[in-house]
Amino acid sequence: MEDLPRLRIGIVQMSLTPNLCVNSRNIMRYIELARSKRIGLLCFPECALTGYIRDHRQLRPNDVYEEISELQKASDSLEISLLIGSSLPWRGRIYNSALIIRPHSRIKKYFKYNLTDYDRKYFSQGMAVQGFSVNGIRCGVLICRDQDDPLLPTRFRKPRVLFYLSSHYYKVDELKHKERKNKAFPIVRAVENKAYVAIADAVGTQDGLVSVGTSMIVNPSGTVLAEAPRNKEALLELDL
Repeated sequence: MEDLPRLRIGIVQMSLTPNLCVNSRNIMRYIELARSKRIGLLCFPECALTGYIRDHRQLRPNDVYEEISELQKASDSLEISLLIGSSLPWRGRIYNSALIIRPHSRIKKYFKYNLTDYDRKYFSQGMAVQGFSVNGIRCGVLICRDQDDPLLPTRFRKPRVLFYLSSHYYKVDELKHKERKNKAFPIVRAVENKAYVAIADAVGTQDGLVSVGTSMIVNPSGTVLAEAPRNKEALLELDL
């Protein structure tokens, strides 16, 4: 029997700020760490580059695209693929985006489809899922509230792994209920789609909202293979 393609993935749980440069430096630090661990695909949370809790209308497009260019250079030089969440000005609108950055390749973009009330203050709705391959392994990427929709993953062509980029910020009084739900969804989606599911979540407190982090990797039978500690930054690893 022919061996399946292999890929080591990394999932970053990290704190976010409204400062683009601070976030970018933190992302670069994790990219260097991941490369030392021979990770081939590194996934970051929703809006990891720009921060999620902020006025996204105040972002300067040139600043965002300059940082994205630096990330592409890092991908090229270190031969590592990246999944990075970012607020993205695009053709006169702003989208909550997942950037698919692969070495020496054109950047692909996925725009969040299922928007929260907070998203709707700033972001336009996306329209289509975005599949991609790394080392011959088919992958899909969705963003946060997209986890509520069981039909979105079915639009991918037999993905081996589904990535969800999240920033689960809540008021303290709703945190307990939401945390339980967000830990259940990856298990359900993995079993439904017979695929690995990997969640990269934000962690920390901003403007009175809290994200405790629900980053994890689940196998196709629903077993949690790796889970980040609560309230701490972390890097999860798995060989597919």
